Parts: sequence; C-alpha cells; structure tokens
Amino acid sequence: MKLLIIFILLTNIIFASHNKIIIKNRNGTIVKNKKIKHTRNRFFDDLKKKQKRLLSKVRKRNLKKLKYRKNRLIKYAKRYLGGRYVWGGTKPNGFDCSGYVKYLYAKEGIRLPRTAYAQSKVGKSISRRNLKKGDLLFFLTDKKRHIPITHVGIYIGNGKFIHAASRKDGIIISSLSKSKYSKYFVKAKRVINYR
Repeated sequence: MKLLIIFILLTNIIFASHNKIIIKNRNGTIVKNKKIKHTRNRFFDDLKKKQKRLLSKVRKRNLKKLKYRKNRLIKYAKRYLGGRYVWGGTKPNGFDCSGYVKYLYAKEGIRLPRTAYAQSKVGKSISRRNLKKGDLLFFLTDKKRHIPITHVGIYIGNGKFIHAASRKDGIIISSLSKSKYSKYFVKAKRVINYR
C-alpha cells in the first residue's frame, strides 16, 4: 500500500515554472511545496574552461593565417610594380586601380566589387592613424566624375601604399602623407579581419 501511495505521489509531481516542486495528493491538495536551489555544476564549468582554451587556440591559428595572407598579398602586389595601367583593366597585362585591388584580393579568396566606389562600401572603417598592411585606401582624385570615391590603393606599411596610379605612372608605390594623394584621401577600410 505504501508503495502505491508513493507511486501516486511521484506521478503527480508537477514542475512549476518558478523553480519549485509541487506534490499533490489524489484530491489535488498540495502535500509538499519545495523551492529548488541551484548549485554550481563543476562538470559544466570544466567543459566551459576547455571550450575557452580551444577557442583561444583557434583564434591564434587564424591570426597567424591572416598575417601570412596580408604579407603574401603585399608580396604578390609588388610583383606588378611598373606594370601597365589600363582603364577598365582587370588582368596582369593591364590594370586600373580597382581592377588591381580586386584581382589581388581574389588571389586570397576574398571577393570584392569591381569599382573603387563599390569597394569603399565593404569592410570596417579604419582611422588613418590605425592603418595596417592590407587595408584599402580610398581617394577622390577626379571631382568631375561626381562620385565620392574615384581611386583605391592597398596600404603596405610605413606610410606607403601600392596602386595602379595612371597611364603615365602605371603601378607604383606612393607615400600617403608626402604626395598629392594626402589631400585626396577620403577613408580607409579593412576587408581582412585582423584581430
């Protein structure tokens, strides 16, 4: 008989939404009403610590990969120094500024829009004093075109950037502060996420 009563009581346990256990008898009268106290789960805490360590390792690995990528991108960009500038060019036999940038980033598996203006809408805005290698620099070099961005280059460090400048100059490295481009500078964007 005792076992039957215990069974009935156990089958009538209802878990309320406010962390309580309520036990009712056959008539529906509350026999026991107990608040549940939560304690820390050491097993769960250990799992969280392990997860944190693994995430940290993954982030470090990704950071090394990203550093390698940006250096490789710049090394590859320098191969084309002295190359031809061709309006609308997107291939090594002749680039325009945004075609050059798009081509180099595509080599790293990063797809960018075709024009400098469209490229300026991608990525995270970066202040001029926080530039890192691989950041994109945007300029307004031709106001007659009536768009806010008309030129793009890739920052290579030490206050310099590489770009497909013009028909006359081709692909060159310029100073960001000691050239005409300083007054044409509009903004910088980071497309690769350096952590």
